[in-house]
Amino acid sequence: MKAVKIDLAGREQYLMLTVEGMFQIDDAFGGSAGLIDAIRPGTREGFDAACRAAVILAEQGELARRQLGYAPAPIVDVETIRAATAPSDLARLKLAIPAALSLGYGREVEPETNEIDLGLAELEAQKKTG
Repeated sequence: MKAVKIDLAGREQYLMLTVEGMFQIDDAFGGSAGLIDAIRPGTREGFDAACRAAVILAEQGELARRQLGYAPAPIVDVETIRAATAPSDLARLKLAIPAALSLGYGREVEPETNEIDLGLAELEAQKKTG
């Protein structure tokens, strides 16, 4: 489970991008780029967008935790985040959202075999000595 751990409304939450979360973000913000643009301003609208995005990502994180066998925890809502987020926590929230998106879209590629590309290894050796 790739998620960003953050304290939201006095509780530890895991912001996680899943396919369902991606579709919800598409519906609410027109996609990830629209979400980033929406949370950027230091305005009430930017804060509102951050709260709505955090709810989507936190809900997906909690549902994933439950699937992994963890005890269910309450799912945070927009009103709770609005009421419990201190101004000093706003920047952390606005950084956690894109980090969760990045983790969700990220991909770890592992080699299928232990083969070594000798030509590439030779080029790398030449760069080091050259």
